[in-house]
Amino acid sequence: MMRRRPSSSLVSLTCLCIYAAVVVMGTVASGDAAGDPDWWKHTIVYQIYPRSFQDSDGDGVGDLRGIISRLDHFNYMDIGTIWLSPFYPSPMVDFGYDISDFTDVDPVFGTIQDFDRLIVEAHKRGINVLVDFVPNHSSNEHLWFKESRKGKDNPYADYYIWDDGKLMPDGTRQPPNNWVSVFSGDAWTWDDRRQQFYFHQFTVEQPDLNYRNPKVREEMKNVLRFWLDRGVDGFRIDAIGCLFEVEDLSLDEPRSKVANVSSRDHLYLDHIYTNNLPEIHEVIREWRDVFDEYERKTGKHPFAVTEIYDETYVESMKYYDSGADIPFNFDLIGVDRSCDGACIRSYVNAWIERMPPGKWPNFVIGNHDRHRITRRKGLAYADAMNVLLLTLPGTPTTYYGEEIAMEEIELSFDQVQDPWGKNVGPELFHIYNRDGCRSPMQWSDRRNSGFSSAQSTWLPVNPDYKTRNVEAQKIQGSNSHLEIYRFVAKLRRQSAFQSPDIHFPPDTSSGVIAYARYNPRDPETPSPVYLIAVNAGGVPTTDDLEVRVLGRHFKTGVVVLDTEGQEGRTEEEVALKDIRLRPGQALVLKLCQRSNDEL
Repeated sequence: MMRRRPSSSLVSLTCLCIYAAVVVMGTVASGDAAGDPDWWKHTIVYQIYPRSFQDSDGDGVGDLRGIISRLDHFNYMDIGTIWLSPFYPSPMVDFGYDISDFTDVDPVFGTIQDFDRLIVEAHKRGINVLVDFVPNHSSNEHLWFKESRKGKDNPYADYYIWDDGKLMPDGTRQPPNNWVSVFSGDAWTWDDRRQQFYFHQFTVEQPDLNYRNPKVREEMKNVLRFWLDRGVDGFRIDAIGCLFEVEDLSLDEPRSKVANVSSRDHLYLDHIYTNNLPEIHEVIREWRDVFDEYERKTGKHPFAVTEIYDETYVESMKYYDSGADIPFNFDLIGVDRSCDGACIRSYVNAWIERMPPGKWPNFVIGNHDRHRITRRKGLAYADAMNVLLLTLPGTPTTYYGEEIAMEEIELSFDQVQDPWGKNVGPELFHIYNRDGCRSPMQWSDRRNSGFSSAQSTWLPVNPDYKTRNVEAQKIQGSNSHLEIYRFVAKLRRQSAFQSPDIHFPPDTSSGVIAYARYNPRDPETPSPVYLIAVNAGGVPTTDDLEVRVLGRHFKTGVVVLDTEGQEGRTEEEVALKDIRLRPGQALVLKLCQRSNDEL
């Protein structure tokens, strides 16, 4: 069904619908960073997992040239920023997060010249490019670690965390403390050459860098400068909470309150000596100094977002003031089948209410480390969750494939590639394995869904690709997942969605999250107001969603989007007193005000 322009007979003069303008507005994605220090507030960020996005050379693994060939997809979707997960030289123990050279491109992904071309082609299309910055650790194949292993008296000796450990009565040595790796097991490994233990928060092959060494800090600032010189627009900063550990390495971490976990599991301990230490913020301030240096030189604001998981919000909020533009807000990654509208609203409120004054929110519903939203919440809720993501205040981040509601692949233990899945073994891999959400992007119904011409791909393509792919959903038209996402992405350009302001109607059903979006600073009079209503619960709902915003009382609204796609709904003016939603349904309404509706 093609959406039709709303009939003027259905809307009052004070509720003129901007639907047609939304549909045809521009073909170049918003997000050009030059000259606008707030560009990152007004863009959609799209995470690309390079191994899985597009293969250009037929080896079954995605690469930079493949990404270049798909850049027009982002203009079509009105996505202004792409974020690339690691593409640096790596033994690929942790698929790029074990980096052997921070300032080059792994041959599997292409060359540094390919990266330079990617920057040029993206910027030509008005698309900003973020790259992953992985500061906590390197690969054990990095030159720094190879040199550091040689002994205690060379220039790289203190680039990593080394310790003699505990000398036992039988003459053997044990790790200096009980610290556990994120990926399970000891966080210390003995090195025969140096005759010491080294510390690794992740795999054995990912030794932690020593940020108490000024030389390491300067090396990593030079890494930032290298990529800024090549034109990147910002960084997603990986695993920032792990950057420091206490200086006294004899200290054992206490037992956590998490029950029924193995002593080898990261959850077994309360990580008071290895996570979120205050020194982290000193380093981030140093990085912001580097970013400011480039902003003065180029007029372009380098964007920085930190990865931190923090259920209390206490640690997350500190990053707003120490140099990051935003810390990632992962609350909505916790949304599953048990989380209804009231639950989602509590997540949204928790972040917004705890933000320091004047700061900017952000929301994420998926990434390369967590199950896809279609797995956690269910396919029937995919469109509603995308509507939610794109209409909440702040900067949204979309994980590749969410725009077509990609589902996870199912793997047996012998097919697992992810080190976390492998480390926990065949009994628990289905809980920890991250491969399911990393399968190749589904572009078409051709071989390997148009991702690769190879006989086989690094992970299997989801068998549903014949019907679930970009090309098919373009043909299906306005009711497809892709076109619903695209429509809302364009709608986000409206002033009401470019402000941090949000208002929740009182007393909605527990299954429903509803909110009004508006911009009190909008020079247009009267300022447009939109109402978004999502049934995230399991039963049909009926709610009174009349709202009072900007000194106006709204009782009706014109349907701008209905994810259920009923014929003619986009021409319909509805009473807010009686909004009915089925599970997984989302409505976007442009609110109307009659003269007798005023307060």
